[in-house]
Amino acid sequence: MLDGMKVLELAYYYPGPYCCKILSELGAEVIKIEPPSGDPMRYRKNIFAGVNAGKKIMNLDLKNENDREKLYEIVRDADAVVEGFRPGVAKRLGVDYPTLKRINENLIYCSITGFGQNSEIKRPVHDINVLSMAGICQISGLHHSNPCDPNVQLSDFSSSVIAAIAILSAYIRRLKTGRGTYIDVSMYDSAIFSVPLHILMAANREGYMPDFYLNPGYRIYRARDCYVSLGILDEPVFWEKLCKLLDLERYIKISFEDRIEMADEIKNEIARRISKMNREQIEILFNEEIPYGILSDLDDVVENSRLIRECEFEGDRVKTISFPASFDQG
Repeated sequence: MLDGMKVLELAYYYPGPYCCKILSELGAEVIKIEPPSGDPMRYRKNIFAGVNAGKKIMNLDLKNENDREKLYEIVRDADAVVEGFRPGVAKRLGVDYPTLKRINENLIYCSITGFGQNSEIKRPVHDINVLSMAGICQISGLHHSNPCDPNVQLSDFSSSVIAAIAILSAYIRRLKTGRGTYIDVSMYDSAIFSVPLHILMAANREGYMPDFYLNPGYRIYRARDCYVSLGILDEPVFWEKLCKLLDLERYIKISFEDRIEMADEIKNEIARRISKMNREQIEILFNEEIPYGILSDLDDVVENSRLIRECEFEGDRVKTISFPASFDQG
């Protein structure tokens, strides 16, 4: 889809490289610039390979004038640059937007940082720092009063995707007008943007989304040989079917607000019934009637996912993950 698009990557670890992986998966040519010491993410060889397979990799010391000149040559016909330095570092290295724009007037330049270029916060951060400051750790546990250590890098991922969307939007604009763009992406803002339901509730002073953490129809329950997730919000049809299937008729006609109010009582009743069943019984009982899922082991998911493919990277065969959308260009 992006054949002919050339992207220069000046970023390490997760957000910038994963943004460029998305563009590469969509057909763009990505040239990754590594310092002489390499991208620090190389300490996880398979992750590094999976994120960077398909890119061209060059080692350049941007503090060296000759190496900077080599980078400038690449910039001359590049469509986009993605950088992930702390604010001010790109300028010190001579690879900031004003400098590169003088070389390529129509360049799209995207900066991904913890808090944006104009923030007073300049310190280095990783995902856990951003999520804790953005309120995500507060809402990621079962209850907002019990903060949860994050094990999914939400701000890294969301800033990668936001950056890719912004770059593609700027690319479309450039195809129409010939003009480049500067894009400033904040991991902090991206994290907030990635939890709109919770943010909108809090912004309108409506609490911490009890639809999820208090709702007995939206929980994970333990069965005899597995765990099962229920996914019922304010959906009377599904709620009534669940109550009938589990012989909980006395709760069939209660309102969603009553379900929240009676959460502990109803949760315990559901848990007691599900705990007596095994996976086969659950799948037969629930069938296609209600939203539910059996918790899977990540190894099994990887084994059976159509997104996992094998490729060659730096002389080794490694597995990577493909872009999850398919395109019919017929």
